[in-house]
Amino acid sequence: MPSPMDTTTPPGSDEVDPAGRRVYEDRWGVSGRIVQLRPHLWRDLAPAMAGGRVLEIGPGLRPTAPVGGSYFVETSRNATVSLGRAGGRAVRVGGWQLPFQGGAFRGVLALEILEHIDQDVEMLGEIVRVLEPGGVAAISVPLHMDRWTAVDDMVHHVRRYDPDDLLSKLQAAGLRPERYSARPSRSHPVMARIGVGVMSALPRVSNWWLQHMVFPVQAVWQRRLERVGWRPIGEPIPARAGGVMVLARAPG
Repeated sequence: MPSPMDTTTPPGSDEVDPAGRRVYEDRWGVSGRIVQLRPHLWRDLAPAMAGGRVLEIGPGLRPTAPVGGSYFVETSRNATVSLGRAGGRAVRVGGWQLPFQGGAFRGVLALEILEHIDQDVEMLGEIVRVLEPGGVAAISVPLHMDRWTAVDDMVHHVRRYDPDDLLSKLQAAGLRPERYSARPSRSHPVMARIGVGVMSALPRVSNWWLQHMVFPVQAVWQRRLERVGWRPIGEPIPARAGGVMVLARAPG
């Protein structure tokens, strides 16, 4: 299969907040261990993507797509190197532009990514550009600005989404939302402040503990017990939802 790389598209180097880039460089530098999270989601998506290229945007060391044979873009050098060593085709980028040819991928995963990017509309346009006609995009984001916590600040979010605004942006980019899965809010504001305090005081220890202990256990739980609770896109997203994942198709 020919390479999908497009050497005319500059990866960029100055469009990601430098402070945010340092946070993730430090996070992925404490461990080279890769943990495939959301295996239950991949189990659902794999049939639609079988035989085609898959791109995952910004997974760090916790990808959802299988590392071997999948493509990845990352702002972190540490994550890019680790994914490449494990058999992934990883490219380091600095902004929202994707260095791939148009129509190169059957599937694109952008899970908890758009909320970090000032140019989210441009990123959605890039996702549509690199998808083949009828290709599948899985996109997840946190919801509701009034649920902003210290965790959002720590991980350098620039926004949370209103559900209607998210769907409007997807449709304006040319994607056709088909179904969604909502999740509850992940933490109480007080617990979020405590967690951020621990992470700030002991960043390397905390990140090592998460990558080697917490997330491997979570992955086993997801693989064995969790299922994706898809709902039709015409059904309103519950007001209590703290985040949402939308499955959408490219034109054609």
